[in-house]
Amino acid sequence: MLGDLCGFGISYFDFDAAGYVKTATEVSADNSALMRNIRRHEHALEGAIVGICRALLAAERRLGAPLPDEGEVRVTFDDGIITDTTAEKRQDIDEVAAGLMEPWEYRAKWYGEDEQTAKGLAPLN
Repeated sequence: MLGDLCGFGISYFDFDAAGYVKTATEVSADNSALMRNIRRHEHALEGAIVGICRALLAAERRLGAPLPDEGEVRVTFDDGIITDTTAEKRQDIDEVAAGLMEPWEYRAKWYGEDEQTAKGLAPLN
């Protein structure tokens, strides 16, 4: 009941569990309320983080630092608890090497670049 009231899910404080190591899929399935709560908090924090970044850049410009306009600022939260990002990156690198994925697609996916920027910075095959 405490876990449910805190937004962590009904089985968050389940002390009767066997105590074995769970996969990321099992964790997210068992704690769907917790995962929804995390998403809600990430969504709420995104605007604040963007605002802080813009304020810092504006303050630096005001102090005389020759910084360009920041353009679009995006916040990307890592879903490491849900997905194994290291394994997914490794798979994408293998797909680029095998010619199944373009290098610019990799850059766009993992570095958050738009298609034009990614194509300009990606190595030619």
